[in-house]
Amino acid sequence: MTNFESALAMGADWKAVVASVGAQLSASESAGDTARDSARDSARDQRGLGIVYATESLAPHFSDIVLTLRARTGVHHWVGCVGMGVCGIGHQGVSGDRAIGEYHDQPALSVLIAPWPESSFHILPSMSSSESVCGAVSDAWAATHGPLFGLVHGDPRNRHIGAIVEALPAAGEGYFVGGLTTLADTPVQVADQPTSGGLSGLLLAADIPVMVTHSQGCSPVGPFHRITASEHSIIASLDGRRALDVLKDDVGEILARDLSRLGGYIHIALPVPGSDTNDYTVRNLVGIDPKGGMIAVGEDVDIGDRIMFVRRDPESAQQDFFTRLTSLKARIGGKPIRGGVFVSCIARGEAMFGEAGREVGLIQDVLGDFPLAGFYANDEICGNRMYGYTGVLSVFL
Repeated sequence: MTNFESALAMGADWKAVVASVGAQLSASESAGDTARDSARDSARDQRGLGIVYATESLAPHFSDIVLTLRARTGVHHWVGCVGMGVCGIGHQGVSGDRAIGEYHDQPALSVLIAPWPESSFHILPSMSSSESVCGAVSDAWAATHGPLFGLVHGDPRNRHIGAIVEALPAAGEGYFVGGLTTLADTPVQVADQPTSGGLSGLLLAADIPVMVTHSQGCSPVGPFHRITASEHSIIASLDGRRALDVLKDDVGEILARDLSRLGGYIHIALPVPGSDTNDYTVRNLVGIDPKGGMIAVGEDVDIGDRIMFVRRDPESAQQDFFTRLTSLKARIGGKPIRGGVFVSCIARGEAMFGEAGREVGLIQDVLGDFPLAGFYANDEICGNRMYGYTGVLSVFL
């Protein structure tokens, strides 16, 4: 196999879904020319790596799914997880036309097969603490193949998962993307073997060309403010004023008159230290004290920290995504995209873009048609940070 292949399938149960994925991948292979057809059998044993994402209803069968895909495709190495949903591009019907979509509440799989030689990738076993990261990503393979790109999947039940992600190499040493899985009692990650409890995935060598874009799902409604009084996740004052008064000024008179409308619409943004692009992570506004003038944030904060109020709405999310995709297209500069992986927040997708598959459709509209697999995450990983309400697209050139 010399080309990337992707499949997206939904069915009544896991066996039906896997069968549909297998049929789509076979159809993709059979669409090649005579020379590729004649070489397929000898190349099958050299097929590189499979990436698989499953919806929550398939969590109890995830291990069986991976075993069946391995046998059906001839691909030995697999990474992936069970997400809050899946998205991607597959084949539709006997015509083999591209099918774009997303699935959440039904059994579904999104699969990408990449034709990388084994020397170009390294499977990351589960890392359950920040102390375990250094040994896992700084072994002999990593030392001779860096700087690294990593695709990782994390267990949200691990209370140290944020520290584990932050311990990943950054800047010139490595760049990591991925997301957090669904909650489940069974292993919902695969890194060659079923695993859970930590962060696992894949490292790619520096000779694999890849580009990444990261789109925010929330837009600012005011400037950054300095916390001047707080305790844990409770903010009492900003810039020396009652925190609630500052919030009201930023959101405007209409929302300030009815604070019940802020829930799910107004959030808190924390700046990413060292970012030269004004990047920020979003956390929920979880409480308001009208009498005391305090607000509660979905993360502990300290006096001296900066925060900004942001709004989550479809128009700003779609515009930012389009802008980021257009910028990525310019950076690619006409080079062909061979395949891609997309990780999006569970709060995006149809809920944010108006119809199922529209988010992935926008990728195709701007960048063209290429094999793509993806999933909807509890939180998204980009660089060595965890985000919320964002979309992270990685394309392999």
